[in-house]
Amino acid sequence: MSSQHAQSSPVHAAGRFVLHNWVAIVLVALAAVFIGQNRDRQRISLLWISVESPMWLLLAAMLLIGIIVGLLLRRRRG
Repeated sequence: MSSQHAQSSPVHAAGRFVLHNWVAIVLVALAAVFIGQNRDRQRISLLWISVESPMWLLLAAMLLIGIIVGLLLRRRRG
């Protein structure tokens, strides 16, 4: 039984490697489409600060802020 497991494991690992590559390619393509469709400049204001930037950059900044807040507020499971 261990000889079968040893033979199928590299094939399974290679398949997983190919799947990861395709997922990465699809995500990069989606990011490129997202940036291409959100190139309009927008102005945002917060208190006395006003910033004008492409919409994709503003949305990416909000995503990053959300991830940081989520990491700071998540509860550790023991």
